[in-house]
Amino acid sequence: MLNVKWLEDNVSAIRQSKPRLFCAFLLLKVSIIVLYYFATRCKSLTCWSIKPTPCYVITLPGQEERVANMKGLFKKYANLNVSPFYGVNGRKMYTGAEGKYLLPGEIGLRDSMKNIYTMAIEKKYKAMFVFEDDAIPHRNFTKLFENLPERCREADVLLLGATLNYSKKRKLWEKACFDVPKVAWGAFALYVKSTAFKPIVDWLMEMDLNPFDSVYEVLQGEGLKVRVAYPPFLVIADVSHPSSVNPYRGIDRLPMHERAELHKWNLEDYPMSEMSIEIDQEKE
Repeated sequence: MLNVKWLEDNVSAIRQSKPRLFCAFLLLKVSIIVLYYFATRCKSLTCWSIKPTPCYVITLPGQEERVANMKGLFKKYANLNVSPFYGVNGRKMYTGAEGKYLLPGEIGLRDSMKNIYTMAIEKKYKAMFVFEDDAIPHRNFTKLFENLPERCREADVLLLGATLNYSKKRKLWEKACFDVPKVAWGAFALYVKSTAFKPIVDWLMEMDLNPFDSVYEVLQGEGLKVRVAYPPFLVIADVSHPSSVNPYRGIDRLPMHERAELHKWNLEDYPMSEMSIEIDQEKE
C-alpha cells in the first residue's frame, strides 16, 4: 500500500530544497563573478600601485647632498621611499684606453646597471624603480602614475622620462605611451618589471660596445615592450650640471630653459624652486 504521508513529506522537502539550491547556485555564481572582476582588475587601477615597489637611486660617493634632496622630492611628490644604490665610478676605475668604444663614465653606468639588476634578480623583485640622482619628479607624480593607461602598464620597461628632440620626433608624441624609438636617451627614470631583469643583465654581459640606452632596441627585438610614459613626462632630469657619464655632450651646454623647450618639458610642472643651486641661479 502506498504510503501517502511519506510521499507528501518528501515532495514537500524537495519543494523546500529548490529555493535553497537556487540560492546556493546564485551565491556561487556571484562569487565567481566577483573573483574574476578583481583578478582582471589587478591589471588596471586597483592593483597598479607604487607603494610596495622597491625604489633605488643610482649614485656615487660624494653626492650625499644631491641624493638627500632628490629623496625628499620623491617622498613629497611621488610617495616613494628611495634607497641609495652606490654605483661604479667609471671615471676613476677606467682610463680612456680601457674605454675604447665607450667613455669611462659610460662603462661605469653599464657596470652600475648590471649590479642593480643582478640584485633585483637575487631578491626576486617583481618590479623596481631605478632613478639617477639628478631625477626631478612631476608635482602630480603619484596621481599620474596610478592613472597611467593600459598601454603604459603592460610595458616591461617604462621610461618615466626621456630626452627626445621634439622637433625631430614630432610624430611619436602624438601617441600616449609611445614605443621607444631606435635613438632614445634616458635612463634617469625607469620602471622595470622582472621580465626584463635577466635580458638586461645578459646584454650587459655579452655586449660591451654600446651605451646603456642601446638596450632598449635589443629588448624590443626580443619581444619585450619598452615605452615612454607620456604625456606628460613623470620625471625630467636636472641638466644644469655636467653629466658624470658623458661630460662632452654639446647639448648639455644649453641652458635649462632651452633644453626644456627642446624636450617639451613644462618646467612649471616640476619643483624647480626646490632643486639644486645651479638651477636657482640660472633662473635669476
